Amino acid sequence: MKLFRKIYAGLLLGVVTLSGCEAGLVYEDVPESIYTEVGVSECVVLARELFQDKIYAPNWGKWVPNYLSTVATGQLKGSANTINWTNKSASAVTINGITVNPGETHEFKSYETTEDLAGAPDGKLYIFNIYSPSRVEHSTPNGDYYFDASKFSGDFELVSPNELNRSTKVIIPVRENEMIVTFTLVYDYNCVVTPQDGAPKLGIPGDFTAPRRYMVTNESRLPAGVERSRRLYEVRVTFLP
Repeated sequence: MKLFRKIYAGLLLGVVTLSGCEAGLVYEDVPESIYTEVGVSECVVLARELFQDKIYAPNWGKWVPNYLSTVATGQLKGSANTINWTNKSASAVTINGITVNPGETHEFKSYETTEDLAGAPDGKLYIFNIYSPSRVEHSTPNGDYYFDASKFSGDFELVSPNELNRSTKVIIPVRENEMIVTFTLVYDYNCVVTPQDGAPKLGIPGDFTAPRRYMVTNESRLPAGVERSRRLYEVRVTFLP
């Protein structure tokens, strides 16, 4: 009991001491360049596919029960924001006002625009226009695993299959209503992203067949009388046929 009393007294003294130290602290103002920053340095769109019993491991002599593959299909402000798309159909295709004739290849480049929007933090809506293919190539973890054609149905294409009709790569349609979108914030340690109007959370599968909006808010300590910085973004994904 005496030992317990000593421990309790020591803990109580520590709490009192800490409280006393914090009471005398004086905080310096965060630089304006920090508390006003609500930028997004990169936006990435990814396709996710769960392959169940479709991959064979020859070294094990068995099927892989589950393999989750995630592939970036489009991005903005990165090095891979351009897609060269070829119209393989028999008629012209118009995408966002751009007409591509049969057999032609056009370079679609993701871009950012702004629109006036009443009610937005600064009266502006910041739009990420991102192009994504409607079909994407997935790969097995390494060369010792193979997609097997006998396990697929519908729209799929093995890339350079071997004599057993197996390949380390397969091309399949993306699930447009189960895409993943991520933001890289300029200051990710003091900003938060809040989905608007039922938009999917960033980083988990969601439906991006329609535009989705997100509010970025800077949560830094502010000088007295200064309003918190916010910016409204919208993600628009165009799936190339």
